Amino acid sequence: MVPPVIPGGLTTITLILVLFSLWHASYALGARLTAALFVITAVTSWVFEEVGVGTGLVYGAYRYTGALGPGLGGVPLLIPIAWFMMIYASYLVANLIVDRRVVGSPGSRAHLLGLAFVGALVMTAWDLLADPILSAPPYRAWVWEHGGLFFGIPLQNFVGWLATAFIVFVLYRSLERHWPVRSAAEPAASAPAA
Repeated sequence: MVPPVIPGGLTTITLILVLFSLWHASYALGARLTAALFVITAVTSWVFEEVGVGTGLVYGAYRYTGALGPGLGGVPLLIPIAWFMMIYASYLVANLIVDRRVVGSPGSRAHLLGLAFVGALVMTAWDLLADPILSAPPYRAWVWEHGGLFFGIPLQNFVGWLATAFIVFVLYRSLERHWPVRSAAEPAASAPAA
């Protein structure tokens, strides 16, 4: 399956999805938690990606091509914002699977860790589909230096995704427990009967 060809290619598709995710998150979580999730995701994913590109320790040995535009260090700027779009969607799916609710991190610390783990599994499942498409022709957004067992991708990549996403979710969900969700999606408080 190849994503549709539109003007601007992967960059345009990614930016459209990121803008939609930011809009939806602002509605569902409120501006403050949306900004926190964006910053936590962008910084954490960029650090892990930069270490990964520089050392091969996180995801396996790989390098980005010029297909995703300019970068900071060895990582295209598009990558950390793409992580946000995928993290946010995975957050929603994990909440629906575990708690049958769209937002929030209720319950104990153990429950929070469970939600973070399920979200990380959802993210990693997403990468099982995306990585073979985006690392192969016609996109060739990155190149695996030594290949691997899964469509030329090392299994270490998926362990790295699981770890990166888990850390993002633990950081964000820990913050979310201290900052209550205040969004336009919350029902208005009903007025007392006269």
